[in-house]
Amino acid sequence: MAQFHFTRLTQHNAQRTSCLAEAISNNDLAQQTWLFVSPHDDDLCIGAGLFMQAAIQEGVTIHVLIVTDGCMGYCRLEDRDRIVQIRRDETFRSFELLGITAAQVHYIGYPDGGLVPYIGRRRAQSDEDHIAGYIGLQNALTYHLRQIRPVRVYIPTHTDLHPDHRITHSELMISVFHAAGAIWPELGKPLDEPPSVGELAVYCDFADPPNLEIIGDAEVFQIKLDSIAVYKSQIQIERLVESLRRAGPYEYVRESEFRLFTPDTYKPLFASYTAADKVKSS
Repeated sequence: MAQFHFTRLTQHNAQRTSCLAEAISNNDLAQQTWLFVSPHDDDLCIGAGLFMQAAIQEGVTIHVLIVTDGCMGYCRLEDRDRIVQIRRDETFRSFELLGITAAQVHYIGYPDGGLVPYIGRRRAQSDEDHIAGYIGLQNALTYHLRQIRPVRVYIPTHTDLHPDHRITHSELMISVFHAAGAIWPELGKPLDEPPSVGELAVYCDFADPPNLEIIGDAEVFQIKLDSIAVYKSQIQIERLVESLRRAGPYEYVRESEFRLFTPDTYKPLFASYTAADKVKSS
C-alpha cells in the first residue's frame, strides 16, 4: 500500500498523520464522492496528483469535471485542427494512471481561453449545445454538481494567472450555492447542503496560506509525474515534470470557508468604539 503523510494546520497546532480521514476529521471517506473541477485537462494532475491517489486509496469515489476543450493548447501547427481530440485522448490516459476511469471524467467543453462569454447563465440559441435549454458556466456547473452530488469539491486557486482559472473559480463558488438551492429545478434535485470547497495550487501561490500538506512516497510521486508526462502534445511538459521532480512529492490544499453576511460578525468591532464614545460624552 502506498504511503502518504498529511499535516493539517489549525489555529492552535499542527496535526500529523498517515491517514487522510484523520487529517480532514472525517471517518467515512469510503462513502463519499468528491469532485475535482479543472479549468484545463492537465491542471489536476499537476496540482492534485498525489491528493487524488490518497483519496482513492481510502475509498473516496472521485469525479473530474474539465471546463474547457483544450483548443488553444496546440504547440505544433500540424496539431491545431485536431488538438481537442489529441488532448482528450491524453486526458483519459493521464487520469487512468491516477486510478480514475474515463467514466469518471466529465467535460463541459467550453472554448479554451474563451470563457468570458460563458460567465453566468442565459437561454441557448437554436444552434448552441445546451443543458435544459440554457448555457453558461453557472448552468453547467450547477447541473454537474447536482448530478454527481459531491460532499467535497476542489478547484485551482483564483490567483492563477490564466483567466480560465479565475473565471472557473468564481463561477464554481456561486454555483455551489445554486446547486443546494431551489433555483433552476430543471437542472436536477438540489443538494441537501453545499459541499465543502478546497483550493489547489497549480501555477501560482495561494492568496492565503494552505492548511493541508500531502507528502507521497516514491511510487505515488512517480505515478503523478507519469500522469503529467502523458500530455506530450505540450512541448514544454518535460521541463515541467523535471521542475516538479526537483521540488519533491509535496502538494498543498487550502480549505475555503463560506461565511454568509450577518451583522453579528461586525457588531463587536463597533460596540467597543460606541462604549468609548459614551464614556467621553459623559
